[in-house]
Amino acid sequence: MGFRPHFDVKGWDSMTDGGTSVVPVNEYIGVVTRWFRVILTVVVAGAVLGAILLALRPGLYVSESFVQVRPIVVRNDDPNLDITRQIDTETEVAVAKSERVAEQAQLLRDAARVLGTDDFASAEVAEQAALLPIDTDLVEAGMEDLSVRASGDTSIIVFTAATDDAEEAQALAQSTAVAYLRFRQDSVLAGNEESRSRLQAREEQLVAELDDLADLIGAVADDSAEVRALAYADVSKVQELNVIGTSYANLAALTVDPGIVLTDATVPTAPEGLPFLAGPITGALLGLVVALTAAFLADRSDDRIRHGRAELGALGVPMLGAAPVSRTADKGQGASGAGRLFPVNTSGGDAYRRLQGSLVFNLDSENKSTVLVAGVKKANPATSVAANVGATAARAGRRTLLVGADLRNAQLARHLGLDPHRPGLSDVILDGESLASSIQAVEGEENLSVLGAGTNLERPAGVLQSESFARLVAAVDADYDLVVIEAPPVLKVADAVDIAALCDGTVVVADRRTDARQAIADTVEQLRNVGSDVVGVVVADGK
Repeated sequence: MGFRPHFDVKGWDSMTDGGTSVVPVNEYIGVVTRWFRVILTVVVAGAVLGAILLALRPGLYVSESFVQVRPIVVRNDDPNLDITRQIDTETEVAVAKSERVAEQAQLLRDAARVLGTDDFASAEVAEQAALLPIDTDLVEAGMEDLSVRASGDTSIIVFTAATDDAEEAQALAQSTAVAYLRFRQDSVLAGNEESRSRLQAREEQLVAELDDLADLIGAVADDSAEVRALAYADVSKVQELNVIGTSYANLAALTVDPGIVLTDATVPTAPEGLPFLAGPITGALLGLVVALTAAFLADRSDDRIRHGRAELGALGVPMLGAAPVSRTADKGQGASGAGRLFPVNTSGGDAYRRLQGSLVFNLDSENKSTVLVAGVKKANPATSVAANVGATAARAGRRTLLVGADLRNAQLARHLGLDPHRPGLSDVILDGESLASSIQAVEGEENLSVLGAGTNLERPAGVLQSESFARLVAAVDADYDLVVIEAPPVLKVADAVDIAALCDGTVVVADRRTDARQAIADTVEQLRNVGSDVVGVVVADGK
């Protein structure tokens, strides 16, 4: 991966290693600007997706029933021991969530449905429920849709049902609350009945034993000690019978109070959930986060030219300037006879005036007049730059010759609206065509002449490396003030490297949209390896 220069709040740092990068705000703004359409598309897609998902999400109707749990006093068989059951909310919540309560609640709902009533606490519903079978699947579904919790540190238990049907939510919450209280009451009554059964069995046993003792006392008349023992046993059993009588009285006096339903569950009028706008807003925000993250990651991995002068300076090569290429001219801004040259007094024409001024200043300072113009990987930008630089120099009064040296593709002549089938460079070298008759004038452009590439060649190395080509370059250099030679891309074929050795300097044309800094650095290195003086880089910008 190519070098990415460091930069700080004052500008780009040209150091090639070390240091810490601090990114200015305008760099972030630049990323957003470059990726604005993508970011906007992702944000809109996220908003639409969020709205769709929220619309598809089923709305849940929520209904609640509040139950106040009360302590129940239970008396054991021993009349001297009273155990007061205090309320343990954790235990009560566990009981309320139990499968036994869920089964009873389901039976109450089924019975109420059969009877056409919503009074789950009525005796008729209880009687009907006792006759119905249990559907375990419905019981499990009810347990999934119901939640039970204690309300703070109070003795209030809240039954919350959430279903996609309002009436089912109300029925589930209310029936479970009633079933819980009934289960709690039935558990106490069942315990009382068990105690009563034990007392009755013991009572019957004691009466039988007393009858046996009476018979024994009557049979033993002489032994007073034995009689006294039997009489003592008789008294003891009579006392136990008295205790049993007291226990019977206690059980009969026991009042069972499991609690009451403080608030009945009601039928909800609307589903609960997020408002409609929450879906689009959430989706848009998530889309924005994803889009910005992806944009910054993609932007940081993008090695293309952004801040040309500083970045190219870090590569050790000056930037001659930025210039529009034929993509802009094709959209109607070019208006000369050639059709692809930017006219004077336009933004494109002014850009090439500045570019031509920088180039000519560099060439004149060292008494040079032959310059090679080559792209990095693409031919079109270099062809457009060569043509417009030559035309601008000609308009400034310099006798200028454009030479199409891309012998694989006679692109320069077509770009200028000239006949690509006229004899050109390859025909002069190989077929002995006259150089003078092969040079064409460009209509409307005084001082500008063109030597096209001529017949296309699959392997032009023999021509470009020949003595004849070297003599031709020397000849036109002597006849013209400025010779601009257009060549194929440096990294695509080796033709430009062969031509560069014969020229006074080379201008590299980098396409801002596609050419990476590493590719530009490789291009400059290859040209310098053959001794070419790289005058600078032109950043071609087509919009």
